[in-house]
Order: sequence, then C-alpha cells, then structure tokens
Amino acid sequence: MSEVVRPLYEHPAFQEASGPALRPGGAELTARGLDLCGFGPGDRVTDLGCGPGATLGLLTGRGLRALGLDASAEFLARARAEQPGTPLLRARVEALPLADGGLDGLCCECVLSTLADPGPVLAEMARTLRSGGRLLLSDLYVRRPGAAGGIAGCAAGARPLEDMEGLLRRHGLRPLHVEDHSRALSELAGRLIFQHGSLDALRNLTGGGGCGRRDPRDLGYCLIIAAKEAS
Repeated sequence: MSEVVRPLYEHPAFQEASGPALRPGGAELTARGLDLCGFGPGDRVTDLGCGPGATLGLLTGRGLRALGLDASAEFLARARAEQPGTPLLRARVEALPLADGGLDGLCCECVLSTLADPGPVLAEMARTLRSGGRLLLSDLYVRRPGAAGGIAGCAAGARPLEDMEGLLRRHGLRPLHVEDHSRALSELAGRLIFQHGSLDALRNLTGGGGCGRRDPRDLGYCLIIAAKEAS
C-alpha cells in the first residue's frame, strides 16, 4: 500500500513559518486584496479553502457577512474555535453548496494551484457570484518560460500568469487588477530554509509533498482581483 503524502501546508513546521494564513503574504496581502475589492458592510463574502480561519477574521472585522468552506474537518474545527459564530461548511470547491448569484464576493487563496484542472472551480465561482461581484485570488504562478508542467505537490496546478488571466476570462471573470507579490513567496521560502537548513529538508519531513523539486525561481506569487461579467 502506498504512503499517503501529507500536503506541505498541513505540516506544523510550515505552519510555524507561514503563520495562521498558511500562505505567502499572510493577512497583509489579503487585506490589500480586500481594499481593492471595495466590499461594503453587510456584503456576502465566502472564503473558499478557509483553512483555520485567518481570512474569515479579516472579513468579519470589516463588517462583512462571511462564510468559510473547506474540505478539511481538522481545519474547520480550528476555524470554529478561532472564529466562533462564523458559518462554516465542509465542502469541495468543485461543488459549492451555494445558490446561484448569491454572493457579493469570493476569496480564493493558494487553492487553484493545488488543482490539475481549475475549470470546475472557476465555473462554480462564476455561478455563485452576482453580476459585478468580486473575486480575490492569490496564488502561485509559473514565472519562467518553459517551466510549466512537471510541478509536484502544492504547485501541481500552477501556470503562467497570462494563462491564469485567460482562464478567468473564459469563465466570465474579468481581471481588474493584477499584482506580483513574488517577494512574499521568497520571504516564506527564506524562513523555511532558516528553520530547516534547506527546502529539501522540509520536503523530507512531509514525505516529498511540498511544492516540487525544482528551481524555486520558476514560481512566483500573484494577487488578482476579478469581477463577474454581466450575464
């Protein structure tokens, strides 16, 4: 029987380096994205892949009606303890248990890059957002020409930035604002190296379930704000 590979973000060593947000840029980058989205008090915003609830705290702190979804029962238990009273659902991002056009906004951070095919998730985003609703997307992307393909682990679905923008457009989600935040990824990698001597050392702890054995310069990190096109 083959051993189940543990995702890097589930390992305590990674969580120590990344903080409660479990991604490059942390809460500061999410706050930047929320500012760009321009949500108002009472807006309905769902966090896809909410993890232990860091973004949910930002949403409720701004007076938004937040909902968290995650496939991990462990993460949802932590989110419930950290954000009591915030609605949480266990669900897969490819099949959202939400009504058509019922959301003012969606947050999706470090989720799409873990998926070989993001199409079903993007279709669900477009279905559940109202016309003009905003998507806050932050994720890994492939930054060096010819580097796409063969990436393992949490970056298996990473693709060039122009491909990401094209996918959004094909699903009725128009990119409004795109920023490169690769420095945040480098800083996180630096903290991991400082703690463990090398990224390979951390990959060994996770059974090889990191972001792939490749030149880290192949990957960058981006923030994209998109809007649901009018039907």
